[in-house]
Amino acid sequence: MKEGKNNKHILKIIFSLAFMLIIIYYFLGKNPDSVLRDLQLVEYKFLILSFIFGAWAYINRGLRWIVLIDALGYKSSKLNSVAAVSVGYFTNLFIPRAGEISRCTALNQVEKVPVDKLFGTILIERVIDLIMLIFIMLISVLLKFGEIINARDEYLKQSTSYTKFIILGSLLFIGILIYLFQDKIKKAPFYSKVKQFIEGLKEGFKSIKKIKNKSSFWLHTLSIWTMYFLMTYICFQCLEDTSHLTISDGLFLLFLGGIGMAIPTPGGIGSYHLMVMIGLVALQIPNGFIPEDVSVPYNKYNPAMLFPIIIWFAQSFVSIIMGSAGLLILFMNKKQKINA
Repeated sequence: MKEGKNNKHILKIIFSLAFMLIIIYYFLGKNPDSVLRDLQLVEYKFLILSFIFGAWAYINRGLRWIVLIDALGYKSSKLNSVAAVSVGYFTNLFIPRAGEISRCTALNQVEKVPVDKLFGTILIERVIDLIMLIFIMLISVLLKFGEIINARDEYLKQSTSYTKFIILGSLLFIGILIYLFQDKIKKAPFYSKVKQFIEGLKEGFKSIKKIKNKSSFWLHTLSIWTMYFLMTYICFQCLEDTSHLTISDGLFLLFLGGIGMAIPTPGGIGSYHLMVMIGLVALQIPNGFIPEDVSVPYNKYNPAMLFPIIIWFAQSFVSIIMGSAGLLILFMNKKQKINA
């Protein structure tokens, strides 16, 4: 049984890596030199602010985690909590969904809080993040409804009747299959996992009521998502073609980026880029043209593709710096406790 689980885990990693490589090839495979040249157009001073906002979100997550740990009757230092959160994000850059395990085990090594209890707090965080993402989605739909409709209409204009028939026919066929085989679907492992996830969300909602310092918890939550938004919004100024985008555009891209990061690829590589690029195209950001005012001989200038690369770089840089610092802090603190 254990060997079967290990094989499934390995297959998941292989699948996520393959998916990542396919999207990277779509972005960079045809003409990587043009992307490197386009990076010369970036105003990097705004990336520094994006780094700061990202680092502050990590700190907020660490401080919010202390509130959850305290609700369980355990204690943790602020420094160790922030360091463990940073290690978790750092791990996710290389192995999808491994960050939660490394985060809990890292804090357990220095604070001796049971790992299973720490996993319970992660469940609460998942519930809150899902609520915030849904909230941002609703605001985005309300504010960008016109753009979404325009993007849909543009797609319908460009799609042939044959393509529309295939899509509608496929959806109808899937619906019929679900109806005919609903009893077998309920017995399938995937159905039970979905059911467990829903039950987990319910438990998460119940656990929120047990939090002692609710005001601190929600203030940190608000700050975390504000920092996530600012990480994206400030980077609009990095490119001339995105500098006119508004706050509502930032919320729209934050929502799409959240979906991209939820797809199990290492550090959201590829999936994040693709979702943000789709959003930029919907916002009428050019998806490949040669600017008249650029003296360097570019083969292709593609702001809709370049922007998510910039954002991802900012996020990854924060993960590497904060994660490396977190590993060092936890190692030193563990060593001190052993020698004490």
